Parts: sequence; C-alpha cells; structure tokens
Amino acid sequence: MFEWSEVVDRLRCWETPALATRRDALLVEQRRIETEILAVTLVLDERGRIDDSLAARDGVDLRDLRATVETARAFDALPEVASATGEGLLSVEQAKAAVKVADAGSDREWAERAQHMSPADLNREARRARPPSVEDTRRRHEARLLRTWWTEDRGMLEGRFALPDLQGAAFESVIHQITEQMRPARGEPWERPERRAADALTALVDRAAGKTGTAADGVRPKVVVSVPVDGPAEVADGVLLGVEQVEQLRANSTVEVAVVDEAGSVVGISRAVHPLNAKVRRAVVRRDGRCRWPGCQIRWGLEVHHLVPRSQGGSDHFTNLAAVCAMHHHRLVPHGTRVLTGNPNRPDGLELHRIAQDQDHGDRDHGDRDHGDRDHGDRDHGAASVGARAGPSG
Repeated sequence: MFEWSEVVDRLRCWETPALATRRDALLVEQRRIETEILAVTLVLDERGRIDDSLAARDGVDLRDLRATVETARAFDALPEVASATGEGLLSVEQAKAAVKVADAGSDREWAERAQHMSPADLNREARRARPPSVEDTRRRHEARLLRTWWTEDRGMLEGRFALPDLQGAAFESVIHQITEQMRPARGEPWERPERRAADALTALVDRAAGKTGTAADGVRPKVVVSVPVDGPAEVADGVLLGVEQVEQLRANSTVEVAVVDEAGSVVGISRAVHPLNAKVRRAVVRRDGRCRWPGCQIRWGLEVHHLVPRSQGGSDHFTNLAAVCAMHHHRLVPHGTRVLTGNPNRPDGLELHRIAQDQDHGDRDHGDRDHGDRDHGDRDHGAASVGARAGPSG
C-alpha cells in the first residue's frame, strides 16, 4: 500500500535543489510513459479494443479516449512532435494541441515552438489555422438558447443561456458598460460584479419598459474586432469570425478594429465607426420601411443585408442592399439557406430562393409558411444558378 504521509515526510528532509531536480526527472519519465501509453492505445484501436470499458478503466470519458487515439494517429505523420513528447520536452496536453496545427512541413517547427506554449495557446493557433466555415457559423447560431426556471424554495428565477460569437460579444459589451457605471455612493463598498451584472439585466428590462434615468440609458453594444496580420478576425476572447460575419458587422454594427502584429500585440486601434455609410443605411431602411423577407411585416430593428456579398464583388449601392429583420437576416446566406435576388428598389422586385445544395438543411427552417414562403414560393426553378453565387453576406 502506498503511504502518502511517509513519502511526504521523507521528501521534507531533502534540500530544495534536490527536490526540484527530482521533480524534473519524474516529469520527463511521466511524459515518456504517457507517450508509450499513446502507442499502446493506438495499437489497441487498430485491433478494435477501444470502447467504453477501456475508458472506464482509464477513468475518462470515451470522447477523451478517442481524442487520445487521434493524437496517437497524428504522431505517425509528425515524428518530430512525437519525439519531443517521448523525450519529455512536451506534455501530452501540449502534444494533443500541437498535432492540430502542425503538418508534415511544419513538424520540426512546432516540435520546438510548442515547448514554449501552453495547450490553450496551441489550441488557439489551431483554431486560427481553420477559420470558421459558413456551416460552423450556422451551427453556432442554431445552438443559441435561454432557459429559465423558478426555485420555489428560494423564490429566485434562475437559468442558463448560450449566445453565439457576435450576439455574445454584443451582450457582454452592454453588460460590462452598465456595470462599470454602477459606482457606489461615497464611503460605500462596491457590490460584487455578479450582483452588478444582475442589476444590469434589470436596468435593461426597465429601459425596455420605457423608464428613463436607468443605468442602461444611452448604452449601445460596442464590438471590438481584432484583425491579425494573417488569419481570421477575432471577437471577444479569441472567438474566430468567418468572412461573412465580418461583412455583416460592416453593414450593421459600430465597429472598433484592433490591428495586431504577428506576436499578437495590438499595434493600433481605430475609432469606433459605422463602416457602412450612415446615410446609405438610413436611406435603405427608409426606402424599404419593413423587412423585405416575403410576407414579413416587421418594421423595427431592421438590419441591412447585401444581396451580393462584398467578398464576391458586391457593392454598397442601393441596388445591392435590402432591409431585413434580425431573425430573417440569420436565415439568409451565409447563416441560413435562403437568398434574396432581384431589384430591391421595386416593392415587388425581390424573390426568395433556397440554395440548392442545402435544400435538406433549409427544410429545417421553422415558420417559413408563416412568413410568406407558401404564397411567394421558394421557386426551386433557378435555384442552382442562385446557389452558385450565394455565399458570405452582410
């Protein structure tokens, strides 16, 4: 039986340098053993022996065990990363992250660089190497939720929520701005941040109810976008944005851009601007007066949508812009599976189409018939030509 107290008491008699040396030696041996475990796990996987029972013996979830197998497989093509791990220069957690960003051409480079990076930093580099796709952005949006419930014994409304990238950044910005304004009276202590955040939500409700003089008065979302020298733009704490989302920001948000160098240091911050000319935006909303999704009559909170994305040659001209509500904006490409085409200057000039290659996904859209799809039709004729130019959009 392992006697913890005996081991600790014995080590307490050692000199500090000796303890540090012993720990370094044990760490190297631990990493060597973990690397050998990866090799054994790989062979067991080749023999079909990776299952729930093995995960249970390891004390991990099957998903974690599968991730271990993926790392072991990657080592076949990354001998330098594998060697650095086996020699104790990399922890297994560092190796698991390094194999996501390294390839055969950069194997030696990442075997060296990963030694000086945390797993979190390595995972971030891996995410940067694979910008979010249109489908990734769509999945994030579809995963949004807000659930609440009452705890009767405490008389409290509780809940949980999840907001995707830009929505989450905008919400966080508003809450932070309000809480920063909630300064205590002279001589009084500060309330805890979580309590001030709860008060911020209440202030937003009060403002929605028409009350004035709340802490939320005048507060608007301000999204800070970091644009690295190479790689995708980021918002909030390293959340990557797709090209189409940056275009949407350009059309509908006040954006403060932070330019960073290759080391990730901020080298410049622009003033907060509305990238799409404010006069153009007002003119589009005034011209349309309501959401241009067929059958939708929403007239408030309208956003501007680019019919042809700027990344595909689209312009900010009135003939390429249409006002849509926030809900339908997310159902148009790239977030959704529909596209508006035609002349927005005519009241009856726009038609709604479904992208041919995503037709099955489009069938999952909710409430289409309620918003005019049945009357206006999805016009599957010509859908292939529409799909050919559908893509990122503002």
